[in-house]
Amino acid sequence: MTVIVDCHVHSVGKEKVEDVISAMDRGGIDKAIVFAPYPGQISERAAVDPNPTRYMRFSFQGVTEHLQEKSTKFISELQGEAPDKILAFAWIEPRLKNTLANIEEALSKFECKGIKMIPDHWHPYNPAFFSLYKKAEELGIPILFHSGILHAMKDSSRFCRPCNYEVLLNFPDLRFALAHASWPWTDECIALLGRFKANLEDDEWRDKRAKKMQMYIDVTPGTPTHFYRRHMYRNALSLDAEDQMIFGSDSYASDFAHAREVAEMDRSMIRELGYPDEVIQKIQARNIERFLKG
Repeated sequence: MTVIVDCHVHSVGKEKVEDVISAMDRGGIDKAIVFAPYPGQISERAAVDPNPTRYMRFSFQGVTEHLQEKSTKFISELQGEAPDKILAFAWIEPRLKNTLANIEEALSKFECKGIKMIPDHWHPYNPAFFSLYKKAEELGIPILFHSGILHAMKDSSRFCRPCNYEVLLNFPDLRFALAHASWPWTDECIALLGRFKANLEDDEWRDKRAKKMQMYIDVTPGTPTHFYRRHMYRNALSLDAEDQMIFGSDSYASDFAHAREVAEMDRSMIRELGYPDEVIQKIQARNIERFLKG
């Protein structure tokens, strides 16, 4: 039986579980990683625009510890109502004072399965965030980062280049994924995956050498056309990335029609490139289990 797990779904803080499950069923999605709303946008007004045809707009201004907790609590409760279908990821704002406590609370109190972050005017390689990576590493919780061009946070794309994440070699037990295959820097993303593969066997890096592969590529669309997406799949698969790619759609939790379209397009594209359905099942279901649990 074909199973599809979507690793990249947004919530706005208003969803009801029955509506999410109904939307998943219509979209042919069996299970989904659903992100908490960005803490700066969850409020009594739930300010994120729920129209999935428009870009979300986020701002650090106004983010508080209270809103961070409220955001994480919302997604935790949504997961609690359908734990076999919804996997909660806390959206962590790393510039808050109590970030380490917020991460620990997301796992222990709210039972989140991972965390989501977007580098909004902060570089992933800034030493100020090393304690955050260490905490996630200690807790065994994966991080899904935005990577590539960024429409949601003003001029932040330069902070989201894939090679900015090479610093995570220093945290060899930390699992992470780069969303959107880092479009338009997809080849740089694939090259970075090769760097992390090399770290599994690097004798000169023995004290930091990973025991298991750390990096995953979230193939959620960022690639704007069929041509570019096919280029990404062709290059990644030809370099043996099939075990490290995970399917995502960038859908809203209230509407998975886009997820169905992307899943069907990707299946067709991978087959056209000459790969068997076993590769499709890895990308659209099985690899996500390793990303979540190691």
